Amino acid sequence: MQWLDVSCLLTLFILSAGAQSQNQVCTVFTEAKKDGFEAMALVGLAQNLPDSLLVDMVPLVQQAFSMGVLCCSDEPPKDCNRDVADLFQSAVCSSETLVETSNLTHCCEKTGSERTDCFVDHKAKIPRDLSFTSESPAADQCEDFKKDRKGFIERFIFRFSKRNPMLPPHVILAITKAYGEVLATCCGKEEAEAQTCFQTKKPTFQYAVRNRVNEIKALCITQNKYGDRIVKAKKLIQYSQKMPQASFPEMSSIVDKIVMTTAPCCSGDMVTCMKWRKILMDEVCGNRSVLSRVAGLKACCKEHAIDRGSCVEAMKPDAKPESLSVYYDLHTHIAQICLTFTKTPDAALAQLIYEISVRHPESSQQVILRFVKEAEQAFLRCCQREDQAGCVKTAMAGCDINKKITEEIEYYKKMCAAEATLKDDNFEKSMIVYYTRIMPQASFAQLHMVSQTLADVFHGCCNDEPNGFLLPCAEEKLTNILDAICNDYDYSSFNPRIAHCCNQSYSTRRPCFLALHPDADFTPPGLVSNTFPMGPELCTDDRKKLLLSGKRLLYGLVRHKTNITEDHLKTISANYHAMREMCCATEDHGACFTQEAPKLVSESAKLVNV
Repeated sequence: MQWLDVSCLLTLFILSAGAQSQNQVCTVFTEAKKDGFEAMALVGLAQNLPDSLLVDMVPLVQQAFSMGVLCCSDEPPKDCNRDVADLFQSAVCSSETLVETSNLTHCCEKTGSERTDCFVDHKAKIPRDLSFTSESPAADQCEDFKKDRKGFIERFIFRFSKRNPMLPPHVILAITKAYGEVLATCCGKEEAEAQTCFQTKKPTFQYAVRNRVNEIKALCITQNKYGDRIVKAKKLIQYSQKMPQASFPEMSSIVDKIVMTTAPCCSGDMVTCMKWRKILMDEVCGNRSVLSRVAGLKACCKEHAIDRGSCVEAMKPDAKPESLSVYYDLHTHIAQICLTFTKTPDAALAQLIYEISVRHPESSQQVILRFVKEAEQAFLRCCQREDQAGCVKTAMAGCDINKKITEEIEYYKKMCAAEATLKDDNFEKSMIVYYTRIMPQASFAQLHMVSQTLADVFHGCCNDEPNGFLLPCAEEKLTNILDAICNDYDYSSFNPRIAHCCNQSYSTRRPCFLALHPDADFTPPGLVSNTFPMGPELCTDDRKKLLLSGKRLLYGLVRHKTNITEDHLKTISANYHAMREMCCATEDHGACFTQEAPKLVSESAKLVNV
C-alpha cells in the first residue's frame, strides 16, 4: 500500500459514510482499490479484537476483500447494500476462535442494528492500554520501511487501532499518513542524517498524536459525564473565540451540529460519526454569508474534504469586528438577559458565553464557564426581583471576568517560569512529587503517565505564551488530564478528597485539585530496599531510563512520608545519584549495589523519620 492510498482511503471513509448507493460495498471497494479496502478492514477488525495477532486478521481481511469483489461482479448478492461496518462484523463473526476469545458470541448471535449496537458496546468496554511501550530504533524502522512498505503500514495500523479502539478511523488513518511522511522524509537520507532527521521530527509527531488522541478522549469523557449541555458550552466558547465575525445565531447553529456528532463519535458508532461530520462540514462550508466574514474558516473550507475538520479545530482566532466593544458590560444588558433567562435559561447563558468569548480569545474555556456559573446563580436569585440590576451587581461583586483572566494568566506564567528553570526532567519529577503527595494510593504507572503528560503540556503551552494563548492551551489540557484521572481510575480508592474533586462541576475540577494538601491519612509503606530502583541496570546513559529510575525514587520517598520536605528529597536524591556514580565506576556493579543499597536505605529512613 502506498501512502497515497491512505489519503484516498481517508476520502473514501467520508464519502462512504454518506453514501446512499444500492451497492455500498462495491462503491467503497471500487474507490479504495485492493490496498485501501484492506486497510479499512484492518482498522475495523483490530479495534474490535484487542487480543488478536496480525496473522489472525489475514483470513478475515481476505474474506472482506472477497465480498468486495463479489459485490462488484455482474450479479452482486442482495446484501451488498449493507454498510461497511456490517461487512466487518460479519468477517469477525465468521471466526469461531476469535469470537470466543474476544467474548463476542452474544453479539454475533444478533443481526442488523442490534449487532452493530452490541459491537459498539463491546468496543467501549475494551480497557485502554496503559503499559510502557518500547519502540524499535530508527535504523530498524527505516530498514523495515524500505524493505516492505505495505507490511510496515499494516503493522502500524494494526497496533495503533488495537491501542485506540474508540478512536475514529479517519483519525487513525490520518496519523498513519503523517507518520509515513516522517519515514519517507527521513529514511531516504544517509544513516547518520536519517537518525538526526528522526530525532528532530519524531518527537513533534508523537506530541501531535498524543495531543490529538487526548483531545478526542477528553471531549468524550465530558460528553459521557456531563452531557450535551457542557459540550455545547465548550464548543460555543471554542468557536466563538475562533470566529468572532460570526453572529450569535450563526454560531449557535454551527455548535448545535457539532454537538450532534459528539455522541455517535464517542460511542464507537463510526459510520454515523463520519456521516454527521460530513454533513456538518458541508453545511458550514456551504454558508457563503459566514465564509465571506470569517477568513480562517474560508481558508479551511478550501482544504481537501478530509482536512477541513482538523483545519477548523486548529484555526487561530480571526480578527475581531471593528464594531465590537472591548468589554461586555453585563449590567447594562441585565434587563434583556433576565427577560430571556426567565423563559429559556440556557439561551440566555449561551448568549452571555458568546459575548464574552468573542471578546476574550486569550481566556480558557474553564475561566469563562466559572464566570458564567456565578452569573447563573445571580440570575436565579435576582431576575424575579424588581431591582434586577442592583441585585445582580451586589451578587456578582468581586466577580470580574477580566480580573479572573489576568489572575489565571499570571499563575500559568509562573508555572512556565518554573518549567524553564527546572528544565524538562526536573519539572517532570516535581509533578510526580506533587501528585504523589495528594494521591499516594495511585500506582507508579498511573502517576508516571500523569507527570509525563503534565510536562508535555507545559512544554508545549509555554512555548505558545508569546502568542497570547497560554491560558486556553494550558488550562484546557490540564483539565483534560484531571478528567482522565477521574475517568480511567477508580478515584474512590484513592482518598475522599480526590473523590470530592472528581465529582465537582466540569469547570471547577482543576481549582479543586490545585487546592489539595498532602494526604496525611495515608498509611505509608516501609522504606525498604525495593523502594528504590538500585542495581546494575542504573549503569546506563539512556536518559529515559535514568529519568524513570529517578521518578521511582521520588515516588517511593513521598509515599513513605507525604509531607516529606523538599530539602530531604534533594539530600536523598543526591546520595542516591552519588551511589550510582560510585557503583557504576567499579568493575563489579552488582556487588557494589548489594553492599551500598542497604546503607542508603538506612540513612534515608533515619533522615526522613527524624
